Amino acid sequence: MKKIRIFVLLAVLLGGLYGLTACGVQALVYPGASIPMPDAEYGHEAQRVTIAAADGVPLRGWFFNRGAGSPLVAMYGGNAMSVGSFADIAAADSTRSYLLINYRGYGGSEGEPSEQALVADARHCLRYARLKLGGAPASVTLVGFSLGSGVATQVAAAENPDALVLICPFDSITNVACNMVPLLPRLLPLDSWRSVDYAPSIRSRVSILRATHDSIVPPAGTDALIRAFRATTPAVHAFPSDHNDIFAAPGFRETLHSCM
Repeated sequence: MKKIRIFVLLAVLLGGLYGLTACGVQALVYPGASIPMPDAEYGHEAQRVTIAAADGVPLRGWFFNRGAGSPLVAMYGGNAMSVGSFADIAAADSTRSYLLINYRGYGGSEGEPSEQALVADARHCLRYARLKLGGAPASVTLVGFSLGSGVATQVAAAENPDALVLICPFDSITNVACNMVPLLPRLLPLDSWRSVDYAPSIRSRVSILRATHDSIVPPAGTDALIRAFRATTPAVHAFPSDHNDIFAAPGFRETLHSCM
């Protein structure tokens, strides 16, 4: 009986440790949900919008509406940023409409982030933008950076946009995490963001913009994703920068615009 009690106690302790570890690593997947990033810091008040998600959660961001029939670009940010960081890109380009909506728990958006919720929200907000542009934008481009590359890839597989631009993308978040903490992430019930599972069905024009000195996403992870595309051959552009510095790399902005 004593041995049974000890076994039960150990099981409870290990279960508790497992749960705490899972919560901790999950927070690494979505650290932006715990970092205050007021939308007001990014300005562009006239373009600020609030969209009610399918389950009623308020999602906040910016919609730069260039008029019915204009090309539409939806941009998805990284795991510790506000999508307002892209507002200046949108403001500087008057030829396209831009949709920039913060993930749940990020910026001014409410709710708790999860893989399923972020993808559902992105598709819901894309439909909102299409309707605002008269239902038929000239073209639709999805742009995703880091974590946003996972969002954009899954949305592209479901929505068939004209173009998909992935910046510093990965094959899966699990593999990225294992590069930092070997093995442990595979043992935890975390959102995996397996872009390699969705890439084969994508028929859109695909561009990969990668950093040559990426300290977050291993080169092998980006290479695996590139190989996963079957119906289209991605155009790959490399920039001499680290993961978070790629937007400032020489020629990056020009290449980004040409890929949209």
